[in-house]
Amino acid sequence: MFKFKNIISICALLLISVSAVAQTVNEQYEGGLDLQTALVNVDAYRSEAESVKISATVSAYNKEKLKSEKQYDVYSSINKQSLVVFKTASEQGQKVLMKENDYWMFMPKSRRPIRITPLQKLLGEASLGDIATLSWSQDYDIESYETNEAVIVFNLTAYSEKASYQKIQLTVDKADLFPLQAELYLRSGKHAKTATFERGERNNKVKVISMSLIDQMQQGKKTVIAYDEIKPIDVPQKLFNPQILIRSDLNSLLTE
Repeated sequence: MFKFKNIISICALLLISVSAVAQTVNEQYEGGLDLQTALVNVDAYRSEAESVKISATVSAYNKEKLKSEKQYDVYSSINKQSLVVFKTASEQGQKVLMKENDYWMFMPKSRRPIRITPLQKLLGEASLGDIATLSWSQDYDIESYETNEAVIVFNLTAYSEKASYQKIQLTVDKADLFPLQAELYLRSGKHAKTATFERGERNNKVKVISMSLIDQMQQGKKTVIAYDEIKPIDVPQKLFNPQILIRSDLNSLLTE
């Protein structure tokens, strides 16, 4: 079972210089799109428009040396519900159900789900909230933005106090709105992590193929979440019912 620990860190990250003063969110940036539509386009690099199965590998590094590696399958529906299935041998049978901002842990020999938080650790600096499908455009309000000739920086605040991160400073490529990095802040205001995103191709489309998470408080610690495969599937709603999930075999639910 996970060990919960605080991931608070205070750090300063060097960003590309942003020359413009923050502007009101009602304005259009120089690309011509309104800001909310622009943020939806940023989200599209990370998410899919349909129910999917995501196979992911989470690798923990210390000073660039691989320390451990685990595999997960994530079944995600379009209505902000996800099921994380642990695939590594030492964690076989463990599952986590995520519905909106509510999280439950299922252990192989337990008949009752356990309520947990989105900051519960998976491995290294990766938490459940990091592997879940997080929508910047749906879950966050744009407080302000800054821009120069190379990037746009969105200053985002979560609508819900239960969100993994209350504030995010999101930097995107101005040319095509691809996400470059996100500075993630806890409800306390502390800077928790810095995420960076790798560009790649999936199904002939440019997508985020991996995300790196750095905790500046623990020097040299880095966790990489690689999205090995993402494929559309019909995810049954029974998969997201805690009472059905606790007493049913996962394979039977997927084939019914």
